[in-house]
Amino acid sequence: MKKLAVAAKYYAIPEGYEDEHDIKIIEGGSSYKMEMDGKEIVADFVKTGHNLYSLIIDNKSYEIDIYFDGDKYDVLVNGDYFKVEVLDELKKMLRDRTSKALQGRQVIATPMPGLVTKVMVKEGQEVKEGDPLLILVAMKMENQIKSPKDGIVQNLYVSENQTVSVGDKLAVID
Repeated sequence: MKKLAVAAKYYAIPEGYEDEHDIKIIEGGSSYKMEMDGKEIVADFVKTGHNLYSLIIDNKSYEIDIYFDGDKYDVLVNGDYFKVEVLDELKKMLRDRTSKALQGRQVIATPMPGLVTKVMVKEGQEVKEGDPLLILVAMKMENQIKSPKDGIVQNLYVSENQTVSVGDKLAVID
């Protein structure tokens, strides 16, 4: 299972549920101190098998079977199945920018400072929602900036090897 960083904020999004949960891990180890939706929780967490874990929260025991696939976890808790997406703040912000059904002209701005290493579209090109527009390297990670909707690239404001700041315009999709 992917290890989550201490003092970091995550978002857990269970598939099929409207709720999204804010999770901040305060302390780690075999006992985790965290905040979930603003409520402090202490959980004892021990690996008992290949994908099996024992979790105790508020003196209540849970047997958990976890399979990890990218940002998604298949979780079996005491016989109940959940598919949960776990995102850090950057991935959530990028997902939110591209996942909403958008109408009209959309200006795509830089979500973080970085370097544009690859531009995959040209002005006048037709794109579908989710199509990659460019690669932005920030904090030593490659981030694909995707089209938020179906449309045509009206304006392209960046080129390869260009440094950008937060809020700089990247493209307009109409």
